[in-house]
Amino acid sequence: MKGEIQLNEVNIHKMILHVLDNSVGIPVLSEKEHPYNMDIIAFITTHIEKAFNDINAKKASFGIGDSLVKNIVLAVSENKDIFVEKTIEFANFMFNIMVENTTIPPCDLICTLFTMDDEMYLGFFIFNYKSSYIHYVDESTEGRVNTIIKQKTALPGDNQKADEFIIISLQDYSILLKEKKYEINGEKEFYISKLMLNSEPELSDKEKVDIVNKVSKKIVKDYYEDDISKIAEIKNAIVESIEDTNSIDINYVKTKVFQNNIDLQNIYDEEIVKRGLTEKVIEVSENLEKKVPKTQKLVTDNGIEIKIPVSYLTTSENVEFINNPDGTISILLKNIKELQGK
Repeated sequence: MKGEIQLNEVNIHKMILHVLDNSVGIPVLSEKEHPYNMDIIAFITTHIEKAFNDINAKKASFGIGDSLVKNIVLAVSENKDIFVEKTIEFANFMFNIMVENTTIPPCDLICTLFTMDDEMYLGFFIFNYKSSYIHYVDESTEGRVNTIIKQKTALPGDNQKADEFIIISLQDYSILLKEKKYEINGEKEFYISKLMLNSEPELSDKEKVDIVNKVSKKIVKDYYEDDISKIAEIKNAIVESIEDTNSIDINYVKTKVFQNNIDLQNIYDEEIVKRGLTEKVIEVSENLEKKVPKTQKLVTDNGIEIKIPVSYLTTSENVEFINNPDGTISILLKNIKELQGK
């Protein structure tokens, strides 16, 4: 199994923080770089490392023609001394988009110039505000009162991820992008790629797996009447492919599940391509593998829930579904040596 991308030493050369709260009308922009602090350097380094292993990250490139962000990147690439000036320009551009589209939440924007594996990058990390609680000591002539207050502009901790980011290589200007959809002109859109980068990004690893799962469910619903065994067959074929090749091999999955039904194999292919996935092999990292379901959850009409490994559902050796004369279904669990309550 492929593990996480192992990064060599990350060196932070420049960093600046801009406050983009569209509820107050104007951005609060730093005029100088962030003071060098080892705790803060460790914080942003952790988020850089997480970004390169984020299954929601996708590759992108600048669209054809001029764009403000592209010009900013090119300018910083040629002259690192204008980092502050150009990040202010970026922050103003982003804030204006936020003002026009109020569903985009307020955030802190950390811009950083860093090297990793001897390659220099310009990173823009977007941290949406989180609510947290802190203590507050109120001193007065009547005495001290310790209280708890709600902090509405907290940033995510080390164990969390940046909400969105743009990381641009200053070597080949390729982009690593994580973005979220917000309502733009009445429709849910990726505002970063659409309005800022003028780009059509590739699918993220998670989006690729989601497409395979959604198409698999659709085919089973349309052609097998939501047959549980067939759903389990597809899930089990995906798991087998990952275990054997560290990837989801679409050809293996469709051949294993639909066997000699060439028409259904072609329909499966067409549905996947229709949703934007053209790759026949999806490389699966350790983080992505955690998102691949290995169990099937069954829920009865009277609220009983059973979670069963998908491999058990492909044969009658461990689980058997019995169709009763009255139209009900019985589930028989076999070869159980020990039963524990959890």
